[in-house]
Amino acid sequence: MSRDNQRHYFIVCSVIIEIVTPVFRQRIEKDFKSKRFGCLQDFIDSKPVKHILFHLRFQNKKCCQDSNNCKNLRVLPLNYSQWELLYTENPGPPSKPKHHCHCLYTINNVKLDDFDITLASLILLNCCNLTPNEEESIHKLRSFKNKHLSHNTTGAIPEKEFQILWNDLMTYVLRLDASKQDDFIMIQNRPLDESMCKDYFVRVVDFHKKFEQVSNLFSFLLNQYSMC
Repeated sequence: MSRDNQRHYFIVCSVIIEIVTPVFRQRIEKDFKSKRFGCLQDFIDSKPVKHILFHLRFQNKKCCQDSNNCKNLRVLPLNYSQWELLYTENPGPPSKPKHHCHCLYTINNVKLDDFDITLASLILLNCCNLTPNEEESIHKLRSFKNKHLSHNTTGAIPEKEFQILWNDLMTYVLRLDASKQDDFIMIQNRPLDESMCKDYFVRVVDFHKKFEQVSNLFSFLLNQYSMC
Protein backbone atom coordinates (compact mmCIF):
# COMPACT_ATOMS: atom_id res chain seq x y z
CA MET A 1 0.00 0.00 0.00
CA SER A 2 1.42 3.37 -1.02
CA ARG A 3 2.38 5.67 1.85
CA ASP A 4 1.15 8.61 -0.25
CA ASN A 5 -2.27 6.97 -0.54
CA GLN A 6 -2.35 6.48 3.23
CA ARG A 7 -1.48 10.14 3.68
CA HIS A 8 -4.37 11.10 1.38
CA TYR A 9 -6.73 9.14 3.64
CA PHE A 10 -5.63 11.00 6.76
CA ILE A 11 -5.63 14.38 5.05
CA VAL A 12 -9.29 13.81 4.19
CA CYS A 13 -9.92 12.65 7.77
CA SER A 14 -8.42 15.92 8.98
CA VAL A 15 -10.67 17.97 6.72
CA ILE A 16 -13.78 16.13 7.90
CA ILE A 17 -12.89 16.40 11.59
CA GLU A 18 -11.23 19.82 11.72
CA ILE A 19 -13.16 21.77 9.08
CA VAL A 20 -16.42 20.11 8.04
CA THR A 21 -17.69 19.13 11.48
CA PRO A 22 -17.10 22.57 13.06
CA VAL A 23 -18.75 24.26 10.04
CA PHE A 24 -21.81 22.03 10.52
CA ARG A 25 -21.92 22.89 14.23
CA GLN A 26 -21.67 26.61 13.50
CA ARG A 27 -24.53 26.34 11.02
CA ILE A 28 -26.73 24.70 13.68
CA GLU A 29 -25.88 27.52 16.07
CA LYS A 30 -26.72 30.12 13.43
CA ASP A 31 -30.10 28.47 12.87
CA PHE A 32 -31.21 28.20 16.48
CA LYS A 33 -30.08 31.73 17.26
CA SER A 34 -32.03 33.04 14.27
CA LYS A 35 -35.10 31.37 15.80
CA ARG A 36 -34.41 33.17 19.08
CA PHE A 37 -33.50 30.12 21.12
CA GLY A 38 -31.20 31.10 23.96
CA CYS A 39 -29.03 27.99 23.76
CA LEU A 40 -28.62 24.63 22.04
CA GLN A 41 -30.52 22.78 24.76
CA ASP A 42 -33.60 24.97 24.30
CA PHE A 43 -33.54 24.25 20.56
CA ILE A 44 -33.09 20.47 20.87
CA ASP A 45 -35.71 20.35 23.63
CA SER A 46 -38.31 22.33 21.67
CA LYS A 47 -41.38 20.26 20.78
CA PRO A 48 -41.01 20.45 16.98
CA VAL A 49 -37.34 19.40 17.02
CA LYS A 50 -37.82 16.70 19.63
CA HIS A 51 -40.80 15.34 17.69
CA ILE A 52 -38.81 15.17 14.45
CA LEU A 53 -35.84 13.47 16.09
CA PHE A 54 -38.08 11.04 17.97
CA HIS A 55 -39.45 9.70 14.68
CA LEU A 56 -35.94 9.49 13.23
CA ARG A 57 -35.18 7.05 16.05
CA PHE A 58 -38.39 5.06 16.72
CA GLN A 59 -40.84 3.27 14.43
CA ASN A 60 -44.58 2.71 14.71
CA LYS A 61 -45.14 5.31 17.41
CA LYS A 62 -48.02 7.75 17.84
CA CYS A 63 -47.27 10.74 20.00
CA CYS A 64 -49.83 12.10 22.43
CA GLN A 65 -48.94 15.59 21.18
CA ASP A 66 -49.09 16.60 17.50
CA SER A 67 -50.05 13.09 16.38
CA ASN A 68 -51.07 14.35 12.93
CA ASN A 69 -47.41 14.99 12.16
CA CYS A 70 -46.09 11.63 13.35
CA LYS A 71 -44.03 9.77 10.76
CA ASN A 72 -43.15 6.11 10.41
CA LEU A 73 -39.85 5.74 8.58
CA ARG A 74 -38.68 2.44 7.15
CA VAL A 75 -35.05 3.37 7.84
CA LEU A 76 -34.11 5.06 11.10
CA PRO A 77 -31.12 7.37 10.54
CA LEU A 78 -30.73 8.32 14.20
CA ASN A 79 -29.03 5.53 16.12
CA TYR A 80 -29.31 4.54 19.77
CA SER A 81 -26.11 6.27 20.88
CA GLN A 82 -27.05 9.53 19.20
CA TRP A 83 -30.49 9.55 20.81
CA GLU A 84 -29.03 8.71 24.22
CA LEU A 85 -26.59 11.59 23.83
CA LEU A 86 -29.47 14.01 23.34
CA TYR A 87 -32.23 12.77 25.64
CA THR A 88 -32.99 10.83 28.81
CA GLU A 89 -36.28 8.98 29.25
CA ASN A 90 -38.38 9.79 32.30
CA PRO A 91 -41.18 7.42 33.34
CA GLY A 92 -44.65 8.87 33.01
CA PRO A 93 -46.96 9.34 36.01
CA PRO A 94 -48.62 6.13 37.28
CA SER A 95 -52.05 7.59 36.57
CA LYS A 96 -51.30 8.04 32.87
CA PRO A 97 -51.79 5.15 30.42
CA LYS A 98 -48.56 3.59 29.21
CA HIS A 99 -47.30 4.97 25.94
CA HIS A 100 -44.03 5.78 24.23
CA CYS A 101 -43.84 9.37 23.08
CA HIS A 102 -41.33 12.19 22.80
CA CYS A 103 -43.02 13.84 25.79
CA LEU A 104 -41.34 11.27 28.07
CA TYR A 105 -37.86 12.53 27.22
CA THR A 106 -35.87 15.42 28.62
CA ILE A 107 -32.81 17.04 27.11
CA ASN A 108 -29.35 16.18 28.40
CA ASN A 109 -26.59 18.70 29.03
CA VAL A 110 -25.50 18.44 25.41
CA LYS A 111 -23.05 20.78 23.69
CA LEU A 112 -22.33 21.46 20.02
CA ASP A 113 -18.87 19.98 20.49
CA ASP A 114 -20.59 16.64 21.24
CA PHE A 115 -21.96 16.45 17.68
CA ASP A 116 -19.98 14.52 15.11
CA ILE A 117 -20.54 15.09 11.39
CA THR A 118 -23.27 12.43 11.20
CA LEU A 119 -25.40 13.77 14.03
CA ALA A 120 -24.82 17.40 13.03
CA SER A 121 -25.88 16.68 9.44
CA LEU A 122 -29.03 14.87 10.60
CA ILE A 123 -30.07 17.84 12.70
CA LEU A 124 -29.24 20.31 9.94
CA LEU A 125 -31.13 18.43 7.23
CA ASN A 126 -34.19 17.66 9.34
CA CYS A 127 -34.54 20.49 11.85
CA CYS A 128 -32.93 23.61 10.36
CA ASN A 129 -33.84 26.10 7.64
CA LEU A 130 -31.34 25.66 4.82
CA THR A 131 -30.93 27.10 1.36
CA PRO A 132 -30.86 24.59 -1.54
CA ASN A 133 -27.09 25.12 -1.89
CA GLU A 134 -26.53 24.49 1.82
CA GLU A 135 -28.65 21.36 1.73
CA GLU A 136 -26.76 19.98 -1.27
CA SER A 137 -23.40 20.77 0.33
CA ILE A 138 -24.31 19.00 3.57
CA HIS A 139 -25.55 15.92 1.71
CA LYS A 140 -22.38 15.82 -0.39
CA LEU A 141 -19.96 16.29 2.49
CA ARG A 142 -21.65 13.61 4.58
CA SER A 143 -21.58 11.20 1.63
CA PHE A 144 -17.85 11.88 1.10
CA LYS A 145 -17.19 10.93 4.70
CA ASN A 146 -19.16 7.69 4.41
CA LYS A 147 -17.81 6.63 1.03
CA HIS A 148 -14.16 7.58 1.34
CA LEU A 149 -13.55 7.15 5.08
CA SER A 150 -16.14 5.20 7.09
CA HIS A 151 -16.59 2.46 4.49
CA ASN A 152 -12.97 2.44 3.40
CA THR A 153 -11.36 -0.74 4.73
CA THR A 154 -7.99 -0.09 3.08
CA GLY A 155 -7.10 3.13 4.88
CA ALA A 156 -5.89 4.66 1.63
CA ILE A 157 -7.11 6.93 -1.17
CA PRO A 158 -5.40 6.75 -4.59
CA GLU A 159 -3.95 9.91 -6.11
CA LYS A 160 -6.53 10.44 -8.87
CA GLU A 161 -9.43 9.83 -6.51
CA PHE A 162 -7.87 12.13 -3.93
CA GLN A 163 -7.45 15.03 -6.36
CA ILE A 164 -11.13 14.87 -7.38
CA LEU A 165 -12.25 14.49 -3.79
CA TRP A 166 -10.03 17.35 -2.60
CA ASN A 167 -11.55 19.74 -5.13
CA ASP A 168 -15.07 18.62 -4.22
CA LEU A 169 -14.40 19.03 -0.50
CA MET A 170 -13.19 22.57 -1.05
CA THR A 171 -16.14 23.44 -3.29
CA TYR A 172 -18.82 22.30 -0.86
CA VAL A 173 -17.14 23.52 2.33
CA LEU A 174 -16.50 26.98 0.89
CA ARG A 175 -20.16 27.21 -0.07
CA LEU A 176 -20.95 26.93 3.63
CA ASP A 177 -18.05 29.01 4.92
CA ALA A 178 -15.83 30.92 2.50
CA SER A 179 -13.29 31.68 5.25
CA LYS A 180 -11.93 28.10 5.34
CA GLN A 181 -9.58 28.34 2.34
CA ASP A 182 -6.45 28.79 4.48
CA ASP A 183 -7.44 25.82 6.67
CA PHE A 184 -7.34 23.56 3.62
CA ILE A 185 -3.85 24.75 2.74
CA MET A 186 -2.62 24.23 6.31
CA ILE A 187 -3.95 20.67 6.47
CA GLN A 188 -2.60 19.72 3.07
CA ASN A 189 0.92 20.93 3.91
CA ARG A 190 1.46 19.78 7.48
CA PRO A 191 2.94 16.42 8.57
CA LEU A 192 0.61 14.00 10.35
CA ASP A 193 2.02 12.30 13.43
CA GLU A 194 1.23 8.79 14.64
CA SER A 195 -1.08 9.82 17.49
CA MET A 196 -3.17 11.97 15.15
CA CYS A 197 -3.42 9.13 12.63
CA LYS A 198 -4.64 6.69 15.29
CA ASP A 199 -7.13 9.14 16.77
CA TYR A 200 -8.60 10.17 13.42
CA PHE A 201 -8.94 6.60 12.23
CA VAL A 202 -10.99 5.66 15.30
CA ARG A 203 -13.21 8.72 14.89
CA VAL A 204 -14.17 8.15 11.25
CA VAL A 205 -14.22 4.37 10.77
CA ASP A 206 -17.59 2.63 10.57
CA PHE A 207 -17.54 0.10 13.41
CA HIS A 208 -20.66 -1.54 12.02
CA LYS A 209 -18.29 -3.25 9.56
CA LYS A 210 -16.90 -6.64 10.46
CA PHE A 211 -14.73 -6.43 13.56
CA GLU A 212 -12.01 -8.46 11.85
CA GLN A 213 -11.73 -5.95 9.00
CA VAL A 214 -11.48 -3.01 11.37
CA SER A 215 -9.06 -4.75 13.70
CA ASN A 216 -6.79 -5.89 10.88
CA LEU A 217 -6.72 -2.46 9.27
CA PHE A 218 -6.05 -0.72 12.57
CA SER A 219 -3.15 -3.07 13.32
CA PHE A 220 -1.75 -2.55 9.85
CA LEU A 221 -1.92 1.25 10.13
CA LEU A 222 -0.28 1.23 13.55
CA ASN A 223 2.54 -0.91 12.20
CA GLN A 224 2.99 1.38 9.21
CA TYR A 225 3.10 4.60 11.20
CA SER A 226 5.31 3.15 13.93
CA MET A 227 8.01 3.03 11.26
CA CYS A 228 7.63 6.76 10.40
